[in-house]
Amino acid sequence: MRCLLFLLLWGLPQIRRTSEVPQRNFPFRCLQISSFLNRSWARTDGLAWLGELQPYVWKNDSDTIRFLKPWSQGTFSDQQWEELQHLFRVYRSSVTRDIQEFAKMLHTAYPLEVQVSAGCEVHPGNTSESFLYVAFQGRDILSFQGTSWVPAPDTPQWVARVIEVLNDDQGTSEMVQSLLNDTCPQFVRGLLETGKSELDRQEQSRASAGLIAGAVLVSLLIAGGLLTCWFKKRSSYQDIL
Repeated sequence: MRCLLFLLLWGLPQIRRTSEVPQRNFPFRCLQISSFLNRSWARTDGLAWLGELQPYVWKNDSDTIRFLKPWSQGTFSDQQWEELQHLFRVYRSSVTRDIQEFAKMLHTAYPLEVQVSAGCEVHPGNTSESFLYVAFQGRDILSFQGTSWVPAPDTPQWVARVIEVLNDDQGTSEMVQSLLNDTCPQFVRGLLETGKSELDRQEQSRASAGLIAGAVLVSLLIAGGLLTCWFKKRSSYQDIL
């Protein structure tokens, strides 16, 4: 009886702790994949996530970013969204041309693929963190840090030439800095507001899953403890006999 009471007193707090899901932030991540089969064939596709939810997809054959959630526009007005979308259309056209120029300058063999991961995460107190990483053929080669482009560790020597060209383009660097540090946090705060109901449901589902998993685990541990107590008592009785 004392063994059972001990296991119950130990198990109940474990279930409660397992079910507690700490409040967390929802990073906004955009992924761009640009594929080049040869000098004349290229395509760029994009995806975006807010936490584990995917609000957008942008296919190569479309000039419009497709909304996957009813709250995907956030708190941006139609005009603000159209201006942002126009900026991305110009970017997609420019980045395709620039990559082809770099491939020509560096005598890079086709086919090739470039991946860009960019976004931000907002925190309490009106603070945020942003990021932009570029990979070539699946390997990280450079990132945007502060106000300039920097190489990733142990990159090939030709990456230095690419960074030199990128950092010479002061206008583009300033626009990237503005998008990462100003536009992205502002947009994400709007998404957290308009998508709050679905984000809350997602967190509640995670908490429920944690509670169920914790209850099953603790039940198994208690069952194992009871068996151990029973075997100990049985051994004691046999010793007395």
